[in-house]
Amino acid sequence: MRSIIFSILLMITATGSYADIIARYAMGAETVVLSYRDDQHIRVDRGQLGYSIINGEQATAIISQGGAQIVMNVEDIGEVLASAQQGQTINIPDSSAVSLKPTKEFSDIAGIKGRVYVASDGSNNYRTVLTDNPAVTQASDALRHFFRRFAGAMKNDRGNRLLALEDSFKDQPERGVLYVEGGFKLISIGRGDRPSNYYTPPPIGIQFTMPAASR
Repeated sequence: MRSIIFSILLMITATGSYADIIARYAMGAETVVLSYRDDQHIRVDRGQLGYSIINGEQATAIISQGGAQIVMNVEDIGEVLASAQQGQTINIPDSSAVSLKPTKEFSDIAGIKGRVYVASDGSNNYRTVLTDNPAVTQASDALRHFFRRFAGAMKNDRGNRLLALEDSFKDQPERGVLYVEGGFKLISIGRGDRPSNYYTPPPIGIQFTMPAASR
């Protein structure tokens, strides 16, 4: 879990594009699909678990449970998470303990060359592969934008510390994340045209999927 958080912390802003970036990542046991048009139109799909959308100022999570979809805005999610984490011990490294050191090694991930770095959170070291590839950097920026909305919505000390950690990587020259040891790897990346309504979330609330009538 810490290595997945660390991978998101490495992501930073990049330039815009004329077509949607579509990137697939292995994140732990999940396959996550990112669709990115610009900072106002981002969608992250998690298969049967649901998906999340940023559309302008609106950030929404759609959670699939059985035959229902639970649609929540990011502020409500932040309140639920902050409440659920009260009294729990969640180790978030302090920004002063975080470091990122380049090596002389290179690695190809999903056909893209990147430099191997050794990242540390003060307790553990992780091998990570970073690149200056524009598309990968844009995709990393999109995930970073999601992360900032999530952490900001927590409105507590944990959220503030996560934001401070993310900010510590803003000057990293090679900042497109290809791989982080222990739970994050780019599978593929390309460009395509998503329809505009792909980034439009359903109404807030609980929606049930009706079973098809028998014939």
